[in-house]
Amino acid sequence: MSFGRDIERIAAKTRKSIEEVMRGAALELFSSVIKDTPVDTGRARGNWQASIGSAEDGETTATEAVALSKVRSVTSGWSIGEVIWLTNNLPYARRLEYDWSKQAPGGMVRKNVARIQRIVKAQAAKQ
Repeated sequence: MSFGRDIERIAAKTRKSIEEVMRGAALELFSSVIKDTPVDTGRARGNWQASIGSAEDGETTATEAVALSKVRSVTSGWSIGEVIWLTNNLPYARRLEYDWSKQAPGGMVRKNVARIQRIVKAQAAKQ
């Protein structure tokens, strides 16, 4: 064993741990945003789209369960250095975020992003 190999092993373990924390935090954040999206027809909840590298374009006719499944799939494949996106391209998504709905007076994204430090700390505590 060499000191260099020991350092490489520690670095690899640390990177894996950081990725696990960030994947868990992204999953928690994105899932919370989806679940906090107000429901009338369910279209807004089902239109959340997760992706890596670039934002998804267009609308989808998915259900909440499909959107959450996609979030789980995308976050599990995320690596350090990649940009992970959660988008909702419905024309009224912005209005839902900014107090158009009595069901979500504080929005969906803003209130969950405000919790990001707590989410990351909770995920780190699990490691």
